Amino acid sequence: MPFNARGLENNILELGKCATEYSADVILVQETFLKPSRPRACKLANYIQIPPTPHPLINIEASACRLAMTGHGTLIIVSVYLPPHKPLLRSDIETLLALGDAVILFGDLNSKNTDWRSNTTNASGRMLATLAEDHELAIIASLTPTYLPTNVRHRPNILDLAVLKGVVLSLSSIETVHCLDSDHLPVLLKLGSSTGENQNIATKTIIDWKRVSTALEEVDTPNLNVIPDDIVSNNDIDTAIGALTKHIKSVVKRCQRKVPANSDRGSLPANVRE
Repeated sequence: MPFNARGLENNILELGKCATEYSADVILVQETFLKPSRPRACKLANYIQIPPTPHPLINIEASACRLAMTGHGTLIIVSVYLPPHKPLLRSDIETLLALGDAVILFGDLNSKNTDWRSNTTNASGRMLATLAEDHELAIIASLTPTYLPTNVRHRPNILDLAVLKGVVLSLSSIETVHCLDSDHLPVLLKLGSSTGENQNIATKTIIDWKRVSTALEEVDTPNLNVIPDDIVSNNDIDTAIGALTKHIKSVVKRCQRKVPANSDRGSLPANVRE
């Protein structure tokens, strides 16, 4: 589960709850904003914290670990972050891919491409698509946006991606998780045995949008009480946007539930499934 925290200390308690709720085995955190003097300042019970790993990289920030598992070769799992104003470089990706035979790069790559349902395609997205073809990589993205900008002029987008090389585990599911206070949503990726043994039933999250609509019509809600009656400054605008966004996120979370990933698929028309 990767998560662009936009400050880990502010999110550490909620991250712990989210990790427990979704039984995340590995959490990949970007934009921790931890100071070099306190690289392990934020700890989670039952998790081992691995600090950023020194790699000869130019633009990408990365932290990697090796995971030994039964029935599969050693996995190299890398938390990756590409700052939005830096281009994706072939050399950076190839350096990380060379860490092992089976590699998972997962995180905020800021690489947009309509091939994985981003709104647009940028230069980094084109480079990643080229690398995927050259190195036979699998690029896995969620079906829904992972980035929810606070600026209403910007559209939600898919920026958090998994890039797999040499991984023969089957894909059970990938989904965004509506928790934590950041402009990025955590993304839960479930991989199972290639033989299908000991796999949990894949699930998907569905949202009751009619219930969401009804809940949003409630005027008297504590989340919105902080919005001033008269908005006269930029701070007032930021406060209002933050309160409204938090309220919508909390309502959506209350109105979602998990169902088997293949439920109702047979009863839906092909164009709706597409």
